[in-house]
Amino acid sequence: MFNLLIRCGADSWQNSPVEFERGRVATEYTTDEISERYKSLDQSAIEELKSFPTLFVCEGEPVASRVGYITEIKVRPTGVAVYFEFEPAISPLEPGAVESLRVDIGLGRWELSRTHWAVKDEDLFEILVRRGLATPPQVAASKHARLQDQEVANRPPDPGSAFNKSQVFIVHGHDEPAKLDMADFIRGLGLEPIILHMQASGGRTIIEKIEEYTNVGFGIVLYTPCDVGAKRDTLTFKRRARQNVVFEHGYLIAKLGRSRVVATVKDDVETPNDISGVVYVTLDAGGQWKHEMLNELRGAGYQV
Repeated sequence: MFNLLIRCGADSWQNSPVEFERGRVATEYTTDEISERYKSLDQSAIEELKSFPTLFVCEGEPVASRVGYITEIKVRPTGVAVYFEFEPAISPLEPGAVESLRVDIGLGRWELSRTHWAVKDEDLFEILVRRGLATPPQVAASKHARLQDQEVANRPPDPGSAFNKSQVFIVHGHDEPAKLDMADFIRGLGLEPIILHMQASGGRTIIEKIEEYTNVGFGIVLYTPCDVGAKRDTLTFKRRARQNVVFEHGYLIAKLGRSRVVATVKDDVETPNDISGVVYVTLDAGGQWKHEMLNELRGAGYQV
């Protein structure tokens, strides 16, 4: 997930703060699901928006765009004030660079000609590296990497000791709202969500991150329709979870045991058909999944 802030004028980002109309924040060129989560700009939404990296662009890209972060958001009668800083580890993106990422970041047809604040459900740093606009060492030196490292800073005291029943793994794909909803649910139970990001941080692989949390006693895997695929020589495509999700699901089962791993399924998404005895919980709109998740956590010895 990242913020895309576009303003008119080549000098738009010379000084912090800047101001946006309230109606142009997290509403335009943003999916309905994401917009519903953030357009209220309540304190929870503000904190989450501040946690995302941000792409700062001038309409039409007359000057270089910058990668950085929102440091503060203040909702005022005149609009929304945005305080920001640039990421020194990431080089400015030359004019035309954002246009070249149109498909990667889901730019709308006229989006670069419109002053607004969109929220995109994509991994900005992964895209920049893949497209040659940033290097892995630059990303590793960024504030973004340091923040990810902080999320995995609370190591269990003694590998091999009893399960830590105050923390829960969350494995996810590209559906950021589903990840954030699950994290909110876990926090609401007084537990700490340990989010296993798809990209390695601080040079650690995803397996090393799991191993770092040897004692975490429960894992939740989010099967969301992020990819599509089909059997060879057929044209029947089905929506699937990301490959990393399937792999990490199996790894957690091997590490924690089947009874301590639950997979949640959102919408019509294909699940592995050769893993017997796996628990799947449907992420229904009515919230029944929360009761099922509570039962599974209690079955694993969590006091919730």
